[in-house]
This record gives sequence, structure tokens and C-alpha cells, in this order.
Amino acid sequence: MTHEDWDGVFPDAPQNFHQAVERALNECAPGRTERRFHMRRKSLLIVAATVAALCVTAAAAYVFQWNEAMARRFGADPAQQEQLSSSGAVGAPEQSVTENGLTVSALQTLGDQNGVYLLFSVKAPDGTALTDTSGFEMLSVKLEGSDHVSWSGGFMSGPTQTASLSGTDNERYFELRLYNSQQADWNGKTITLDFANLQADRGKLDMYTVTEGQWSLSWPLTYTDAMQSFASGETHLVNGHAVTVDSVQLSPLSLALSLSGDGLESLVENSDLNEAGSLCTVSLTMEDGTVLDELYGPGTEGYAEGLYGRTTSFDQIVDADRATALTLTFFWESGENTITIPLN
Repeated sequence: MTHEDWDGVFPDAPQNFHQAVERALNECAPGRTERRFHMRRKSLLIVAATVAALCVTAAAAYVFQWNEAMARRFGADPAQQEQLSSSGAVGAPEQSVTENGLTVSALQTLGDQNGVYLLFSVKAPDGTALTDTSGFEMLSVKLEGSDHVSWSGGFMSGPTQTASLSGTDNERYFELRLYNSQQADWNGKTITLDFANLQADRGKLDMYTVTEGQWSLSWPLTYTDAMQSFASGETHLVNGHAVTVDSVQLSPLSLALSLSGDGLESLVENSDLNEAGSLCTVSLTMEDGTVLDELYGPGTEGYAEGLYGRTTSFDQIVDADRATALTLTFFWESGENTITIPLN
């Protein structure tokens, strides 16, 4: 069952968003004894180099080994897995707690400055089946230095063969997404998760407790904040309305953009953005001409004080280095309703 805590997902434009916009608008021959010494030193160096190479290879094999479920979840091929692991986007909490025969384990994390994905496994006692509709009665997410963290999560849906760590019906992956709508610095901050009372569904969300208990996990959160930034500053006309592209940020995991301009308010009024809808769709054009127009994922979107801000966490890994343009389509408008932003 999916749980959410959406408070703060659609906040007013944060102060750092304003600051980001402002910044976008305003680094001899040797003797025999000596020769023997060098030969010995050379041998030692060869041995040392060989050992070092083996250590690097072993370390790389460890760092680059993604959890199979997370790789499948994000469609990450081996090259993408290596890139993201090398950049520090992947974390391995390796935390586990057991109570009343039920074990909750934190397996891996994947994130950047816009949000973090967390993958867990839950193993219930034999005879207790975990399904798409299973859930915890309570889940508390706390992050050091933050008053509130918005999140959504639940047991992974799908057949047991892919949604279970072992392929058995009493073990299942649990997913959690954290939304960093303020783009605060979460790196190294301690995250604490408290799960309480595993529940099952009799049908029509009639939940009942099958295993009582409390399971608490805590560790320092890590992710990468390496995003490509593009400050356009160019003004475009969208159906006659002036819109300025202040900044675009792109990573393999997410997209963030900010807009301003005299015509922006009219575009917002013509849309359903104020009813928790959307102002525009986004798509990426890749260097081979491929257009990625299904960049739909969880994120934030809002308009305040003349500024529009949007972040989207991708459901699939994107080869950000190969993106050549970002296109915004204001589907509520007719005529010229697109903006294309070169990413170079």
C-alpha cells in the first residue's frame, strides 16, 4: 500500500529559489650495487602496482554493484550504474532491525539535490504474505536539521519474482522517496525512519494488524549534488505572453527549472496549476535526435511572486550528458506554445 506525506511538496517559492534566480541574472652510470637496488625497487613497485590494481578493481566491483531491484526500477544499464556510483549518487546504508520475527533492512539509496530514493526489504514471519496492498500503520521520516520532510512510499508492486528479494511471498521490497523541495543540503545528515505495525488489507482498504512492533533505522544520508546548470536568461513568447527562462538544472536523476516574465501570470491563470495541476510538459532532445517526452515522475511545481519553479525526479535514468535541448510545451495555450532551450 502506498503512503504519502505531501506537506511542503507544493510550497511557496523558497528563499534559495529567489536567490538562485538572482544569481542567474547578476574557477652518470650507476654502480653494480646501485643497479641491484633499483632492480629490487622496480620489482617491489611492480608488486605494489599489481596489489593496488587489484584493490581498485575489487573496490570498483563493490561500488558499482547495484541492487538488482533498484537497477530494474530505474532502467539503469551497467554504464549508467557505474557513472552514478562513481559520482556518489548511490548509498549503501546496510542497516537492519528485527522485532517479533519481522525484519526491515535498508539496502540502497539513489539521489541528488532534488530528492532521494530509498530501497528496503521487509521479511515477515513464515506464513505471512506481503502484497502490493500491505502496509505499515505508521511511518515516521525525520532528517537532522529539517523540521519536515515530504515523502511517499509503499511496498513495491508487481509479481513476487521481481518485487521480492528472495522470490518468496513473505519478503518484499519497500520503496520510499524523499522530496527536497527546498534543495537543502541533506548530505551527511542523519535520517531516522520509524516503522510501526505491519498491516494487511481485507479489501477496500479495510486494514488490520498482522505483526505488531516498531522498527527504527538510522544512518547518515549520502547523495550527489553534481548537476549541470544552464542559465539562459532569454525571453520567449508563448502565445503572445513573454516568458524568461532563468535557469535549468539537469542530472541523470532529475530536472529543475525556473521561469519569470511579464506574461507568466497570464499563462498560470489559463492553466490548472493553482488546482495542483500543471503549467507545461517537459521533454528532452538527445544528441541522436531521440526525444524523451515521458519525463513524468514525482516532484514539485509552483508559482509565487512572479516566479515559477519546477522539479521532476525521473522514473528512469537519463543520459544527461547527451541531452542537447529542453522543450517546454504550454498545452493550455494555442498557436506558438513551446519554448526550446539549448543545453550547451
